Amino acid sequence: MLIHLGEDEVIPSKEILAIMDYASFTASALAKGFLSLQQEKKSLTSLCDAQPKSVVITDRQIYLSPLSAATLKKRAEDKGFLGQSWSLK
Repeated sequence: MLIHLGEDEVIPSKEILAIMDYASFTASALAKGFLSLQQEKKSLTSLCDAQPKSVVITDRQIYLSPLSAATLKKRAEDKGFLGQSWSLK
């Protein structure tokens, strides 16, 4: 299954490790450092011009999405991706 992350970015749902709210995620200095490191390593892709709403982590890339974590969760559930494995709260 494919999940649309915003802009023209679509990724296989099986690659998604985590979907997190951007504001909550970046409240931590450790998380901000993680994003900075990923940007230096060219592993961070921003899909929005304004403030991101969510962070999507895959095994190869980190995406900053203009779509909320709840919207991405709903898309994943609609496709049957989340099932019993994990969910956002």
